[in-house]
Amino acid sequence: MIRVDDVAFPLVVVSLPSSWSEDEWESYLARMRTYPSRRERYVTLTDARGAGTPSAAQRKRAAQVMAEDEALSKRFNVANGLVFESALLRGMLTAITWLTPPPVPMQTFASPRQALEWLDGLYLSAQGTKLPSWGRFDGDR
Repeated sequence: MIRVDDVAFPLVVVSLPSSWSEDEWESYLARMRTYPSRRERYVTLTDARGAGTPSAAQRKRAAQVMAEDEALSKRFNVANGLVFESALLRGMLTAITWLTPPPVPMQTFASPRQALEWLDGLYLSAQGTKLPSWGRFDGDR
């Protein structure tokens, strides 16, 4: 099951499992669409360690949602940090973002701590304050 944890909002943590259904993917996208609508700045950490790969149809749907929400996302989503175990996947995603830049800053990392340090810095630049909590990763702070 795809988990979306916003207990430490403005930090939203997404945990991707090894597989998911079409319904889970749609629920995940619907949930993520709620954050720009809050009209509050936030950051997203996607923990994809051990995650599966979205199908072509799921990638297409995600791209459609991103395009539809681009204006609000640019305004309120400060940045997205993605955590992958695989250096190859991190490199591939970095290359893809060079070719097709995302609407908000996005970077890949080997660990949640690295991602959160980066997100904390960007949030500080955008809001004048660091993230109030790293949620379940507070022990890494």
